[in-house]
Amino acid sequence: MTKIKQRLLDQTQEFLTYLKSKYLVFHESNVFFRDLHYGVMSYLDAHAVRYSYAEAEDLTRQLIGRLESLGILHRIDDRTWMLNYEHFKKPVVKKPEPAKPAAPGRPVPGSVVPASAERTAGAERS
Repeated sequence: MTKIKQRLLDQTQEFLTYLKSKYLVFHESNVFFRDLHYGVMSYLDAHAVRYSYAEAEDLTRQLIGRLESLGILHRIDDRTWMLNYEHFKKPVVKKPEPAKPAAPGRPVPGSVVPASAERTAGAERS
């Protein structure tokens, strides 16, 4: 077994971080076999290791078996898994509080002011 192959199978966090940089994966998202396969091929290529398409498929199957045994991947069907990796959780976004109404201001000289506003402004001055 080559050094990079062993590293790929043992250092799953490194591979998953690499995969996240290439594909849109996050906690509880679906991951497809081809995404993993192309991720493995890209990872190997980034480390200047050449594997054939079929060899990379076999390595991907081994990696998937490892990730399933660790509970990181949960099989949905033959080609789809759910990623269970807390490090890739999306941040919780709080809804902004509604804006407070603006305080009534003084009318700009020369602007048209409704009659009801004039009465209110006059009452405040008294």
